[in-house]
Amino acid sequence: MTQLFEDNKASEQSEQFTSLKISDWLVAYISDLLEIEPEEVDVETTFARYGLDSSAAVILTGDLGNWLEKEVEPTIMYDYPTIAKLAEYLAE
Repeated sequence: MTQLFEDNKASEQSEQFTSLKISDWLVAYISDLLEIEPEEVDVETTFARYGLDSSAAVILTGDLGNWLEKEVEPTIMYDYPTIAKLAEYLAE
């Protein structure tokens, strides 16, 4: 393997979105949206429990998709109804 290839591979790996990075982004987003401290956001609590309706899901997934640089369907929040589950799925 050439050094250039190894450097590119290492760079790509560092740019990957891990479950933790995605979870942190979602926690920050929801805490900002609900005007609460990030520590008050439980990653195992459902989005519905936080009062996020379908219009909020569309906006959140649009912003999340922009951050991830890929399309994220709004209905994904119903398939993966918590921050932890959604982050784990998106990191795969």
